[in-house]
Amino acid sequence: MSDTPATLGDDLTRLEEIVRRLEDDDLALEEALQLFEEGVGRLKGAKTRLADAETRVMQVLKETGEDGALRLEPLDG
Repeated sequence: MSDTPATLGDDLTRLEEIVRRLEDDDLALEEALQLFEEGVGRLKGAKTRLADAETRVMQVLKETGEDGALRLEPLDG
C-alpha cells in the first residue's frame, strides 16, 4: 500500500468496489467481514474529509462577504 493518504475520490472508488464485492454470492463470510470493516473505515475517513472541507468553505464565506460584512451560509442551502 502507498504511503500517501487516500483522497476522497480514492475512498469513494474503493467503497464502490467493496459494495460490488459484498454483493457477490460466492463471498466467504470472513472476507465479507474484512471488506465490511474496511468499508466502515473508508466511510469514516470520507466523512471526516467532507466535514473538514465544509468547515473550510464556511470559514471562507465568513471572511469574504460582498459588502465586507461577515457572511455565514450553510452548504446545503
